Amino acid sequence: MEDLHSRWPHRWLTPKAESKKSPVHGWGVFAKEKILKGEDINVFGGIAVPLEEIEEYRKTNGHAGIQVNDRFFIVPSTRKEIELKGIFNHSCEPNVGFNDSSVTMAAIRDIKPEEELVMNYAFMESAYFEPFNCNCGSTMCRKVINSDAWKDLEFQAKYSQYYSPYLKNKF
Repeated sequence: MEDLHSRWPHRWLTPKAESKKSPVHGWGVFAKEKILKGEDINVFGGIAVPLEEIEEYRKTNGHAGIQVNDRFFIVPSTRKEIELKGIFNHSCEPNVGFNDSSVTMAAIRDIKPEEELVMNYAFMESAYFEPFNCNCGSTMCRKVINSDAWKDLEFQAKYSQYYSPYLKNKF
């Protein structure tokens, strides 16, 4: 019998990108070839973790997954899945954001080969979020990232179309 998880893993990543070690943090996703603005990059999947258990999950697997409502996150099922499909690291100048789906990410602009695909964590989280020092290197870097970043009106004006539907409903 065929192993369905091997054929169809919990998450899909475009064949134009690959997972590898990132200079920003841990594992990342990098373009293998040019990705055009608006092109789908990945579809999130995995397991559902309640808000009250997300801290425990992150102690084991790191800051991975997306918040889909006030009570739940969809996260990779294993650390191995993170290594195989990568994780979008944070950047204050993102090149990846949500399209009209809660689980699909698309290119915000054209992305060059070898460029890391990065998103802004303000696009997807409002609850449990440990503040961290940003390593993005952007000239627009906010230095410290926290769970209130999504509320910044100037940032919303520039990027609101790339927020997850969950957060768009909070505007």
